[in-house]
Amino acid sequence: MAITFNQILKIMKKWIAVRKSNGLFNALMLVQGITFMLVMLPLLRVPSDGVTYAWGQTYFGIQLVSRGVSPDYFVLFLFLALFIAAFSSFYWAKNRVFFYGMMFIWWIHVFGSLFVDLLMTGDIVFHGDTLNVHISMMNLVLGLALIAAVLIFFVIRKDQKMQNEHISWNRQNNLKALFILCPIVLQVIFFATGEPDGLTDSIAVIITIIQSIIFPLIFIPSKERRAQSITEAVPA
Repeated sequence: MAITFNQILKIMKKWIAVRKSNGLFNALMLVQGITFMLVMLPLLRVPSDGVTYAWGQTYFGIQLVSRGVSPDYFVLFLFLALFIAAFSSFYWAKNRVFFYGMMFIWWIHVFGSLFVDLLMTGDIVFHGDTLNVHISMMNLVLGLALIAAVLIFFVIRKDQKMQNEHISWNRQNNLKALFILCPIVLQVIFFATGEPDGLTDSIAVIITIIQSIIFPLIFIPSKERRAQSITEAVPA
């Protein structure tokens, strides 16, 4: 039986954050969001565009290719699960060793695979036909990998000094999830009905890129503000 969005929200309401929001954690989550677009974009486009869209990725020397939905496409769901585990581990994982491990696994998953590709081909060229983008990614990959590694080091060091918190998943998290995920319906429609690499495709791609980058915001905890009633003493 398929799980509904409301059921997912009910499960998340039981989550308790053990760390409070801070800029260093959020900066690393932003870097993860940038790399998340490599999963989010084909995850939506492959089934929506069908055979008119070809997705390909080299993963540790293994060539993954899908024109329409094929067996290679379902690997993206494993990548999606990895990213969600990484995003949620920042603030919600009670076992902090698990959090540290997820940072290492994410770094190896993204940059380790890209480094293998660099060693095999000498460069990585990103092809985005919809936005007509074809760029060498060697310097970008090296720079982002270094930034991510430095951030991971300081994030772990900071985490070890932080006190435990007890912040429930609340309405603000639900609203952020709805705001970020609701456009998926529009994106799927644009991908499925528009001309390949046309205007609607371009709009959907831009929305998906922004969506991927801000996706981690869903998992940043915030304490709910409760209205406080002030009672004044009335003289007898």
